[in-house]
Amino acid sequence: MEKWVLAIGYDKEKFNEAQRESLKYGILIRMAPDLSAAAAWLAKQNNFLLAVLFSDALDFLPPLKILRSLTKAPILVMRHRYDGAEKVAAIEAGADEYIQWPDTIPEGVASCRALIRRYTELNRQDDEQLNILSRGSIFISVDYHKVFINTQEVVFPRREFDLFYLVASNPGRVFTREQLYEKIWIGDYLPTENSLHSCLRRIRRKLEAAGAPCTIQNTRGVGYCFLQEEP
Repeated sequence: MEKWVLAIGYDKEKFNEAQRESLKYGILIRMAPDLSAAAAWLAKQNNFLLAVLFSDALDFLPPLKILRSLTKAPILVMRHRYDGAEKVAAIEAGADEYIQWPDTIPEGVASCRALIRRYTELNRQDDEQLNILSRGSIFISVDYHKVFINTQEVVFPRREFDLFYLVASNPGRVFTREQLYEKIWIGDYLPTENSLHSCLRRIRRKLEAAGAPCTIQNTRGVGYCFLQEEP
């Protein structure tokens, strides 16, 4: 079985050396320069045994929390400077291990191997792929019912979440009111037009407050669609 590791924010200049060392143990490394690229890989490839977050940013905890919602694989955080309080915060945010950046690449690979061994031999539950949707700086985890915008979690109750996920999954597609009623209020009470408008208004307010690069546009006389702003 191939052993894949997702390396997020790793130094490109050291990649070849790290890959040579890890291949000695049958480990393949997939590079992701940032969280958006990592989310894209996690959405299309479900056999990662470890995610390694390389970061010296002061605010590395928000991206770590998002990463935890995007994968069931263990997460290793590597920092150039060790900080005990920071380690506690990282583990509480979802990391499985936090270490100082190793002096040598073999040391780093050994740490990765230890976590992979622990995951595959002791704690691994299944190979089920998480359902993830990413739209630029927006990440939606269906399995955990979470939405992150610009690294901050935005809370959506069930109906708001279902409606936002539906339109975000189909950017540019216009949904009629009747289609939204059938898909979102299925099995519930018969909604009124005001119910839909109120739900959309709450979603738009949250998107605007979070600085989301998108909106839900009203196409007069037809329905609603998700529009994402150009970067």
